[in-house]
Amino acid sequence: MHMRPLLAILLLALFPFTFAYAETRSILFPIDGEYSFRNDFSEPRDGGARQHLGIDIIASKMTPLVAVADGTITFIAIPQASWGYAITLEDADGYSYRYLHINNDTPGTDDGVGGTQYAYAPNLYRGTRVVKGQLLGWVGDSGNAESTTPHLHFEMRDSSRTVFNPYDSLYAASGGITSGKFEGLTTNPGPEATPEEEAQFIATRQLQEGLVDRQVGELHTRLKILKYYTGEITETYTAATREAVRKFQNTEGLAATGIADSLTQKRLEERAKAIAPVPTQTATKTSTEMSQGSSGDAVKAVQEQLIALGYLKSTATGYFGPLTHDAVIAFQKAMGIDPIGIVGPKTKAALTTTTPSTATTSATSATPDPTTASTFTFTKRLEVGVANSEVKELQKLLSTLGYFKEEATGYFGNITKTAVIAFQKAEGIEPLGFVGPATRAALNAK
Repeated sequence: MHMRPLLAILLLALFPFTFAYAETRSILFPIDGEYSFRNDFSEPRDGGARQHLGIDIIASKMTPLVAVADGTITFIAIPQASWGYAITLEDADGYSYRYLHINNDTPGTDDGVGGTQYAYAPNLYRGTRVVKGQLLGWVGDSGNAESTTPHLHFEMRDSSRTVFNPYDSLYAASGGITSGKFEGLTTNPGPEATPEEEAQFIATRQLQEGLVDRQVGELHTRLKILKYYTGEITETYTAATREAVRKFQNTEGLAATGIADSLTQKRLEERAKAIAPVPTQTATKTSTEMSQGSSGDAVKAVQEQLIALGYLKSTATGYFGPLTHDAVIAFQKAMGIDPIGIVGPKTKAALTTTTPSTATTSATSATPDPTTASTFTFTKRLEVGVANSEVKELQKLLSTLGYFKEEATGYFGNITKTAVIAFQKAEGIEPLGFVGPATRAALNAK
């Protein structure tokens, strides 16, 4: 009855794992929030059948996980492996850092069906370059950790792929505090890929809820051709997009994740081409028309005219966001133009010939008032993974301003991040997707 564990222990004694010598790497602590850890490296697991090759860092579910160093994603588990969702990051020296048991639950539950949208940060795939402090995902208990306390299993390997104890590196990164709160997240979205690099990884890039990208517009177009999607063709991957993708995947016998991975995108392209050529996202507009997502000097000129006429209460940024869209609709209603929110020849002509004196009355009555009576008075940065009353206040304010279309839940997820980015772009703030002092000031000015 007890022979198997005893035999395993004996085998381990005779043929131990080969570990590198003790080494301390200069890294950022991998968890941004409350944590605790101890030196449990090489402890026996499964009755002595194996050794623990990492350090378990205990933290609450959905605590942000961040890149410990600049580097490249060399592995990302999709779908989740037997050990759950996981990411491996490799730095310029060839050292690799493994994050295991990343979250697989819907926030607030232990349902195991949260999918990759609650496991990984958007736009991560094999080959993605990341920077130290960049958000990678969230703490969980996926895979063979389902029956344990939520934690991050963190491993380190040298350039020869030899595993070594990460405790000293983690101890140094935490400032010698093995139980406390780390707030070292730099929230850097990472360097943009060059066109050549983007082309290299385009085939493996997955599209999922919360992503805002030109490829989503192409995805919408193909889904619409195949009659899986009836909504507006935009560059935002919404819940409706996810359900349309899921229906297509079910029909095609693919894993119905609602995430457009490379196989799903390829199959969609094949099926859509068999019916009709895929038009560009702006095929229904003339080249001179402007709508949400447009940018450039022409958009800036329109914004300056709307500001002068009293319809736009923002600055001229050159980006056509929700505030500009609402201002255009208000102007069109006042001028008796079809209020579709697109600036075409008729709207351009009206903007050119209308003066502030003739527009004042109409603008006052027609422009939506985006102001709010309350002041956004949070003291800490709000970002993906945070859940509290301040996030709920943020969501309500973004909803009032027309950026957030969902119910205010108090959880800062990918949809809230997308709304924050849209607001930041409209206000000329660097669109990093978190709410810091600059964004807070802009929100309070509304």
